[in-house]
Amino acid sequence: MSNSVENPRKIKNIFINPKFQFKLLTYFIGLFIISTASLYSTSFLFFWKMKEKALSVGIPDGHVFYRFLANQKSEFDGLFLGLAVFNFLLLIGTGILISHRIAGPIHKLKEYLSNKDAKNSDFKLRDSDFFQEIEPILKAHEDQKKS
Repeated sequence: MSNSVENPRKIKNIFINPKFQFKLLTYFIGLFIISTASLYSTSFLFFWKMKEKALSVGIPDGHVFYRFLANQKSEFDGLFLGLAVFNFLLLIGTGILISHRIAGPIHKLKEYLSNKDAKNSDFKLRDSDFFQEIEPILKAHEDQKKS
């Protein structure tokens, strides 16, 4: 018989506070969309201006240069799309990690305050959690109540 306690969290329960965490991820995704769109717009403008400059210096439409420019834009678009997908996945992973480091301490604090009469009610945060300053405040408060 094992003395290990089964962890109630599973992969489908990845969110501690779904309302907060989805809202935070929505902000991250919004920033991703705005920054990606602005970067792509800049590259689109660059290739468009290259074509306009070529036309203005007298390179006739249908010249091999325009095919070269179109190929370069196509390759750039593929690289840009790959990088955008990578950045999106990185952003979502980072967003979940950061939201856990915020939502975890708040969840633990709510649990601690709702079970303050329980015998085993030590409040301990992970080293990577945000709001580390809560732990010593609660311990000082508990010590003050004991004396």
